[in-house]
Amino acid sequence: MKIKITYLLYFCFLSSSLFGQVRSSFLPNIDRKFIDSLARIEQGVPTSLMIDPSLIQNRLKSIQNVIPLIYNQYSHQYVEYFAFKKAAFTQHMLEKRDLYFPIYEKYLKQYGLPDELKYLSLIESGLETKALSLKGAGGLWQFMPYTARGDFGLRVDSYVDERFDPERATEAACKYMRQLYRIFGDWHMALAAYNTGPGNVKRAIRRCGSTNFWGIYNCLPKETRNYVPQYIAISYMMNFHWDHAIQPQEWAFHMPSDTLHLKGFVNLKVLSSLAGFSLDTFRVLNPHILGNSIPSDVDKIIVRIPKDKYAFFKENRLKILDSASYFGTRKVLGISLGSIDSTAGLRMLKNSKKKYVVRRGETIYTIARNLDVSVLELKRINRLRSNRLKKGKLIYYFVKEWVDIEESIASSKVETDKSESVVIKAKSKRRTIYHRVRPGDTLSQIAEQYNGSTIAKIKKINRLRSSVLRPGMRLKIS
Repeated sequence: MKIKITYLLYFCFLSSSLFGQVRSSFLPNIDRKFIDSLARIEQGVPTSLMIDPSLIQNRLKSIQNVIPLIYNQYSHQYVEYFAFKKAAFTQHMLEKRDLYFPIYEKYLKQYGLPDELKYLSLIESGLETKALSLKGAGGLWQFMPYTARGDFGLRVDSYVDERFDPERATEAACKYMRQLYRIFGDWHMALAAYNTGPGNVKRAIRRCGSTNFWGIYNCLPKETRNYVPQYIAISYMMNFHWDHAIQPQEWAFHMPSDTLHLKGFVNLKVLSSLAGFSLDTFRVLNPHILGNSIPSDVDKIIVRIPKDKYAFFKENRLKILDSASYFGTRKVLGISLGSIDSTAGLRMLKNSKKKYVVRRGETIYTIARNLDVSVLELKRINRLRSNRLKKGKLIYYFVKEWVDIEESIASSKVETDKSESVVIKAKSKRRTIYHRVRPGDTLSQIAEQYNGSTIAKIKKINRLRSSVLRPGMRLKIS
């Protein structure tokens, strides 16, 4: 009787510790309240084990390759977590893994990394290309915007977010994991640093006086303590799911595609319609394209279209692209409208800047929902670091509106004149900003503190050859 009560208490506790950093259809609504935290199991909680410990221990040894798959109470608890409480999640991962594992395996091999790192994305994003955490991390590998842009050169803006591109994001993740392993020389430490950042891991090393994950376990943030045990458990489940009565039911199939190189403004709705497939199909193949168009300032971008439509597109490429780019800002403002002699009566879609005043009780999430824009875009436009908003604060956002082309040309000229005068005034008021390096500081953290700053910019201004910083250094920011 006592054992049953203990077991019940244990699983009641697990039910309040919710897994996942993603917003996705396979997680219950209650999970989304804790979207930034992995399942937490406090030390000292009594357990009633349902799976023979020696069975898990022997099986982990049989599949271990480069990364140690340590058996202990924490990894055992998560095996049971994914086998029983989160069996539906495990099944969903089995159904989707064939979509992304070939991509992961290709880049892991290219960068000389252990093949078993492909399982890490399962606990990072649940294999959701557009997974977003409340902290702003996004994509299959959960990159923060400033890390994606500054460290790995990914484009992240309101039109294109390459964190959602499986190919680009996976290559960036491989570069990052290789970098972390070179810093710590231990895969468990590298995984912990991937979750919480190398600065936090270094601080944990100093506090606990150890250089391995289990030695600094108690000095790490709670969600990071469970990160490595979760990785070990999900690796186990991907190999021995059959023995726990978990098997895929509906496989997610890969859609064969070919790539195109596009330049300048393109109306994607027109392009997909003329090429013979739906805009929804285009979005599935190109999750990194956020809007219905590619902006005019894009020099070159790679997009994918269904393979069975590529021959038709290639044969009619000039006609399709000419129609899809006909009312692009670049062409309209340049007055290169082909055979049209006058712009009178012609209309175009244009981004218009709007204002919104925050009212009592409103949050950035309710405002984003009411304005039909993303939280990430609102924070980017208004340079917000926090999700908290004060009553009366002015929020800016953009909406697409139909305007006359002649009116757009005139207003654009006025805006250009205004912007030039603002730049002249800003230059006269500009002052030099410096940052004094403190213990644990990294270039990523410093770049995040200053708007408009990037790792590449800081390194260039200060003529830094590496990313290694020494406490007391005086860095010029701008």
